[in-house]
Formats: sequence, C-alpha cells, structure tokens
Amino acid sequence: MDFVAELKKQNMNIRVCSQKSCIPYATLYPIIKGQVDLGTCTYYTVEKLAKVLGYRPDQIVYHKEDFQTFRNNLHHDIKRNDLQTVLGIIECEDVEYYRFHSDYIKMLYLVATVDYISKKYDIPLCDKYNDMRNMKLEKPFYVGDSMITNKKSGIKEFAKYNIIEGDLYDAV
Repeated sequence: MDFVAELKKQNMNIRVCSQKSCIPYATLYPIIKGQVDLGTCTYYTVEKLAKVLGYRPDQIVYHKEDFQTFRNNLHHDIKRNDLQTVLGIIECEDVEYYRFHSDYIKMLYLVATVDYISKKYDIPLCDKYNDMRNMKLEKPFYVGDSMITNKKSGIKEFAKYNIIEGDLYDAV
C-alpha cells in the first residue's frame, strides 16, 4: 500500500496518524515512507495503523511475490484447466487485489490472461475490467521466452498492455 498517498487521500499527515494510532512518530515515519517493510512490524503496530486508515490488517500488508514465481504458478493453473483458472481470477478478485497494492504488472497480466482465454473460447469479455483495458505499462515488459523481441510475435492481448508474452501454456 502506498501509505503517503493513502494519508493524503484521508487529509492526514504522519504526525496526526501517529497521534490517532498511538504509534510513536519515530516508528511510523519509516513505515509510511516505505523504508521499513510492514511485514517485519509487530501485529499490534499493523493493527493500530490499519484501524486508523480504515482497513483490516491483512489489507495493508502486501508481500510482493517475484513476477516469475507468480507467472509460473499461473501457467501451471492454466495448463491444468484454463477456464477454471479464469473463473478463479474473476471470482477471487485477484485483479483488484493487485490494483489495490499498485502492482500493475501483475494486474494487467491477469486482465490480459482473462481476455486471451475468453477470446480463445469465444466467451464475452468480463466487463468488470473495462476501466483497466485502457491502461498500459510505460515500457515494454518482456516475460517468458526472451527470443520474443517485439510486440508482433507475442500474444496480442498482452501486447495491448505493453507486456510481451509468448505462451501461456509453457508450464513444465
């Protein structure tokens, strides 16, 4: 979570947040500025901060998984049952989860995956992601086969988001 943006959204500064949460300023400042991983803080500190911000503790703690691990796990699920995987992505609100935590690469990767598999089976696109379909990464993000060097040789649904992906079914 981007705590600086969240505090700004709530018209609060670090000092006020410190006073409302009863977390010492010296403890809170590095957390808000992203100098300390919230996952290393005590549950009590996380709970107090979450309460002041209006969230549950599990909503503000985010463990950023390596993209390659994320991709490999997704590809194994797709290889097992691609339609069930897409349904799981939509029902579990994985896309919203990554968006909430500003992990836009994973968010757009999942939207592209849903679009690609929906198109493959002639299923209408999920309109839940329409606002995200206008987004794209600033720089091309190359995944998978490093031999793919341009958008034209990658999957079209991914290239739209500036993600260069060659094969969703390449899990070993």
